[in-house]
This record gives sequence, C-alpha cells and structure tokens, in this order.
Amino acid sequence: MESLPTLSVLMPVYNGMEYLIPAIDSILAQTYRDFELIIVNDGSTDGTQSIIESYLDPRIVAISQKNQGVARSLNNGLDLARGKYIRRHDADDTSSPDSFQIQIDFLEKHPEYVMVCGQQAFMTASGKIARRFRLPNAGFFKGRDVVDLEFSHFTISSSSPVVHGTACFRRAEVIQLGKYRTEFTVSEDNDLWLRLLEKYKIAVLNECSYFMRLHGSSATQRHAGKIQHFRQLLIDYSVQRRQTGTDPIMRGEPVAPPQSPLAPSPAPQAPSPASQAPSPAPQAPSPADVGKKQTPPVSGGKHFRDDLDYMYGLVVNARDWPQVRKIGGEILRDGWKDVRSWKMLLFPIFGDRLVNTGVAVKSFFRPKNT
Repeated sequence: MESLPTLSVLMPVYNGMEYLIPAIDSILAQTYRDFELIIVNDGSTDGTQSIIESYLDPRIVAISQKNQGVARSLNNGLDLARGKYIRRHDADDTSSPDSFQIQIDFLEKHPEYVMVCGQQAFMTASGKIARRFRLPNAGFFKGRDVVDLEFSHFTISSSSPVVHGTACFRRAEVIQLGKYRTEFTVSEDNDLWLRLLEKYKIAVLNECSYFMRLHGSSATQRHAGKIQHFRQLLIDYSVQRRQTGTDPIMRGEPVAPPQSPLAPSPAPQAPSPASQAPSPAPQAPSPADVGKKQTPPVSGGKHFRDDLDYMYGLVVNARDWPQVRKIGGEILRDGWKDVRSWKMLLFPIFGDRLVNTGVAVKSFFRPKNT
C-alpha cells in the first residue's frame, strides 16, 4: 500500500512561466521530504504547462484546468490533497530549505493550533532579497518568537500579518469549515483565516523563510483596486458570525461587488464594531501598495517622490543595482531641486551608522542655548 504524504503543498499558477522554475526548485530543495506538490495550472496560455511537464519528480501532482480563479483552484487542490497538513506556496515566490520543517515541527508539537505562518521578506523581480523589508515587521512581534493571531490584527487599511504563501494548516479542519469561499475574488485567504480564528488558534512565527517576489504582474498588483472592498466585507462578516452565528454567504445572500470608480459614493454609515477595534502594531505596506507610482506633475525638479521612498530603500537593501539606478533616476529626475530627494537617495546607501554619525556631528556643532 502506498503511504500518504504528511504534507500537501498547493501551488496554483496562471501564466507564471517567468518565475515558476525557481518557485518549484525551492520546494523540491526542502530538507523536509515527506510532501506532495500539487500544481494547479489554472488555464495558462503561456509556457507554464511545458515547465510543469519538464519535472519528473514523483512528488509533483499536476492539474490542468480551464481558468477558474485562485479560490476555486485552491479548493480543487484541496480535494486532491492527501496530506494531514496543507502548505500554500505562490508560483512566483521562493522558500528557504528549512521552511517546511520549521512549520511541521511546530504543528506536531502544538496540537492546539490549527495553523502556523511566518514572516516573509520582499524580493525584487530579479530574485534579489531585501532581508530588512519584512511582513509582518519587527514591531508586530515585539521581541516574541510566536504571536497568537487576533481579530484586531485584521483592518481595512493594512494587510493582515498572515502571508498566504507561508500558511500551513490542518487539512481536516479547513475541509470541515468549507474550504476557501469563492465569493471572495480576492482576500479569500483572510476570509478563511477569520473563520478559522473563530474556532481555533493560529500562530505567527518570528521566522523569515519565505520570499515574496515584487513584479508588475503579481496578483496583488493586478487586484489592488478590489482588496480594500473585500477587506471591509470579511471583517464585517466575521463580526456578524460572532454576533449572530451566520453571515450573508451562509444565508445565501449575494455578495456586494466592488464599486466602479465612477459609481456614486454610498451614504455614510456608522462604523462597525470591527472598525472601532484597537489598531494593531504598525506594519510594512501591503504588497499591493509596494511599488505603486504616482504620475508627477511637470515641476522642474521640485517634485519630491515620497511614493518611491519605500521601494527605493527596498531595492538598495536587496542590492539590486539596476533597480537602484532606475528608481533613483526617477527620484532625481522629478525632484533634484528638493533636498529631501537627496536625503532619500543617500541615507539607504550610506547606512544607519554613517547617518547617525552625521547627525551626531551636526548636533555637536549646533549652537547651544545658554
């Protein structure tokens, strides 16, 4: 009799041939070996299927289907999964070799937790990792090795501390809960986490073993306009479930679609209980917000590109010098007459130590009040 794998890794992919090979390779290189990798080709029209078929590793289970979207693709993978545990992994990201082992060890030792997730570091399109740019950031952990996920960690204005690609959960409990809900065309993951959290414990580990690639065709970039709408819905629905035991989807009611940018604004409403919850620790920008650019006015070098501050610091930390030159060039082109532009350019390159030394010297020579 064939033994069942302990872990099933779910990887949906749509037209992801550009970054699929490093993603698969990072999974096959894991020190934890008892897994199957279920790759769901969601109707790709590029060379994705050829790449999948080029792998002969018996742990790979390949599904090819018409395009159905992320939530349905994940549910199709869950229906085929044989593992006790499920680990998500995106088709354009990578994991360090010990990533699976860390999470399986935690769940085996802590049966009271239904899911464990961890930190991610951002990675540029060329694969350079910015190890100081993480989500959740250090402020979330406050020096702790493990943080229990709470309802207050989910807000409309910021991403949750659960990075979908790092989530490792118990399959039976998620199946019993109804899997991913396809009514959420984005944020289907956070809807599931909140439903799990209403019954079980979820842990966030202060371990960074996952690297999210930032590029213009990533899902978070494509769906940025929908995300806030569905964040509001999933929080409101969670409040309703905790108060009444059901939500609109459970009652068979239609889910409100995102408003068109040209649609009239709804009438103001009283804030929901969730919106009055205490704010969580400050987080890095959502992946949907990283790298967004505004079109500057013609300003003769006087326009300060504060919208590029985070991304410029990220590519400097990653030592992705072509991107440093590209983004730095935009900062200079639009704001070379503004001293803040020069500070933005130089501080990340000089590093904290040199910057702090400059501040100390400036303070030493500053006239003192007597």
